[in-house]
Amino acid sequence: MPSRTPARSRSGLRALAPLLGLTLAGVSPLPRAFGADGLPGYAPGTGVDAAAARRISRWALAEYAVPGAAVALVQDGRLTLVEGFGVRDLATGAPTTADTVFQLASVSKTFTAATVAALVDRKRLGWEQPMVSVLPDFRLHDAYAGTWVNARDLLTHRAGFPAFFGDLFDHLGYGDADVLRRIRYVKPATSFRDRAAYSNIGFFLAGELAAKAGGEPFPALARTLVFAPLAMSRTGVASTLIGTGSTAGTLSDVSRSHALVGGRLQVVPPNLSALFIAAGGFASSAHDLGRFITMLARGGEIDGRPVLSDEAVKALFEPVIAEEPGFAEFPPIDAHSGFDYSPGWGVYHYNGLKVLEKGGALDGVRTLLVVVPQKRFAVAILANRNLTALPEAVRAALLQQAFGRPGEADLQPTIRAKSRQLESLLLAVEPRPAHPNPPALPLAAYTGAYVNDLFGSWTVAERNGALEVLAGPARYRGTVTPWNGETFHLLWPGVISTPVEVPFHSDRSGRVSGFDYLGYGFRRVP
Repeated sequence: MPSRTPARSRSGLRALAPLLGLTLAGVSPLPRAFGADGLPGYAPGTGVDAAAARRISRWALAEYAVPGAAVALVQDGRLTLVEGFGVRDLATGAPTTADTVFQLASVSKTFTAATVAALVDRKRLGWEQPMVSVLPDFRLHDAYAGTWVNARDLLTHRAGFPAFFGDLFDHLGYGDADVLRRIRYVKPATSFRDRAAYSNIGFFLAGELAAKAGGEPFPALARTLVFAPLAMSRTGVASTLIGTGSTAGTLSDVSRSHALVGGRLQVVPPNLSALFIAAGGFASSAHDLGRFITMLARGGEIDGRPVLSDEAVKALFEPVIAEEPGFAEFPPIDAHSGFDYSPGWGVYHYNGLKVLEKGGALDGVRTLLVVVPQKRFAVAILANRNLTALPEAVRAALLQQAFGRPGEADLQPTIRAKSRQLESLLLAVEPRPAHPNPPALPLAAYTGAYVNDLFGSWTVAERNGALEVLAGPARYRGTVTPWNGETFHLLWPGVISTPVEVPFHSDRSGRVSGFDYLGYGFRRVP
């Protein structure tokens, strides 16, 4: 997913930490059919049917106090359950159905990888084909990486970009071509192909590469090559399907985003991608996702028709680069499961089975896809609450019931405890300095126009006795507050934003000459 904060996790849980809520104060509590953290009826390895999947989903909805969720389950290559639970909108009480459309957040990446795979099938692009052979003007800060980076590099986070960086471009108002040019100023964090670092920039570039090779804008290309062949009629760009504010989307059965605001769980505006569609800008329903994961579980075909070749699906599921499981990963991912990136997916092992998984998170939504190729098993889980661990809880329960070993421990208490631990860790408020210094100059001295090669032109202005930033052509507004001397805090809009420290600098005459943002220097325009 795109986010208003600079961070994002491969599981969807790291970057959107402020979405986690500790209480439901002021909210009529959702019913809890079960009172324990453990899974009711836990019996590893005894199998899963539709009734068990419903029971697990309803339990998780209550356990994690989520307004609504939708689940699609594929067993032995057949869709055995697709159903909605709870409500899609806490304000209206409208029910969640199998056709309710949710933002997908970073689960969108699986469609980007599938679109590239479809182009490879058609001989219009190669996994190892250098990007510059398709986009000759493309450049990166590291000239060697810019010469050789390819689709597989971009789709497995090994192009060298800094982790969780660049999502702000979704809000600055630049077009695709301008951002494609500006990315040459992104300073690498690692050597090319040396380490994995989760990057939405990489997926934006993969979308641009696919669009050029396929001869259509990326969203249209994904529709042509993936959505239409799968008859996914309720899947597309989230901003078009869902809409926001006074701009209604094209569909009415859509899930609203829910977050704790002032201690009360309520509907909040969605965070809709304007630019990084390939990284996190699609929306879909459980019914449509059921078609997608059925195709993947069946090796690329559905209804007797191939959508992707067997070779293409194998390429999607083949690990490319290893990564250490992070603090945001939930069991059964652990130090013993392994963790790798394949194009568009994370790969780990559970009881000798390869598991493909991709999660996503945005303001008020969590999503997760899982495929177990050896068993032709797959599940899609959609939930409409901020950073809830419900998707991980449901998928762990289904995996254990289906493929667990007799006597193995129920993972649910560990998942719930880790969820609470993350709540405490990620919601911690940065303490103010013990003895903060006031700014040396009046606020008006910091106002003016500033420019940076990567981020473009920003204006610092004074309004109602406070400072604000108006960033890029969209004049995206952020608040700037004194923090400690010449260091200010910059806070972008949205329920998931966290402040960024912005140090200002002065020249020899004492006049403010620039500031730093995430390691990038802005110089003041005379």
